[in-house]
Amino acid sequence: MTTMTLRIPDELDAEVRAAAEDADLSINGFIIEAIRERLEDRRHERVMAVASRIIARDKDLLERLGSA
Repeated sequence: MTTMTLRIPDELDAEVRAAAEDADLSINGFIIEAIRERLEDRRHERVMAVASRIIARDKDLLERLGSA
């Protein structure tokens, strides 16, 4: 496991602490969960972008398959 120092802006500190407490997590656990969620969002965004490009590229084919 890697250890790193994280600088949190003062205006976020109280909110992060309160959110961690509300979630019954340590601050570290809360931040790790937030990072995991954001990484999953990024993966989903990439998949959707690829799917959109494929749909746009193959629109005619998809329409023909849909009416078959």
